[in-house]
Amino acid sequence: MNHFGVGLILLTAAFIHGVAGFAFALFAVPLLIFFWPLREVVPLIALLGGTINGLLLLSLRRHFHWRRIFSLLVGSIPGVLVGAVFLTKAPERELRIMLAALLVGYGLWGLLNPSPRVKLGDRWGYFFGFLAGALGAALNTPGPPVVIYVTLKGWTKDEVKGALQGYFFLLAALIIGAHAFHGLITWEVFKRYLFCVPLVVGGLFLGHRFYYRLSLKVYLRVLYGILILAGFLAWP
Repeated sequence: MNHFGVGLILLTAAFIHGVAGFAFALFAVPLLIFFWPLREVVPLIALLGGTINGLLLLSLRRHFHWRRIFSLLVGSIPGVLVGAVFLTKAPERELRIMLAALLVGYGLWGLLNPSPRVKLGDRWGYFFGFLAGALGAALNTPGPPVVIYVTLKGWTKDEVKGALQGYFFLLAALIIGAHAFHGLITWEVFKRYLFCVPLVVGGLFLGHRFYYRLSLKVYLRVLYGILILAGFLAWP
């Protein structure tokens, strides 16, 4: 029963990520902690998330531009360092409450403002990158700050999803390195990763095919709706 539940969670999370370009960790982490300890779930999802982000980035490489995520990446470096310390020392409940409030708040704002007049400059990437790095290392949920940033840039659907994949792929490398440094990636975690990869890649493939059926307007609504639902899942 445990294997079936874990498999269903990972398949669903990978499918959603294939559609939206994020949310794998947002859905998987709060549900998998019913089966495994948080300190084992987070590094496992980092490994799996890095894999699927790399595959999507390969598919969307024509729409990806390094300069667009440079400020996000720079801001993420100190954020990852702070988040890794939080994972080992900070109370989990408070972290999840903060994350849930951010998700629901922005998701509702996005649905109520389908064409926001706010356009963020590149310098804002440092701030949102720091938040993403901290949340990624602490709870493996770097998506919300990055989604907020890219949806306020006025890019096309493919450019938004391509930027998300490029950023998440490189951030995953930083997070995995931080987890390894703190001894969180154990042999048990790596065995689970090898077991789960085929299922996750299958869900990702199905979700990415469905993504091409969506218009930009519908795609953004999907992003905002996922943020709201994930916020409720993250609530402790």
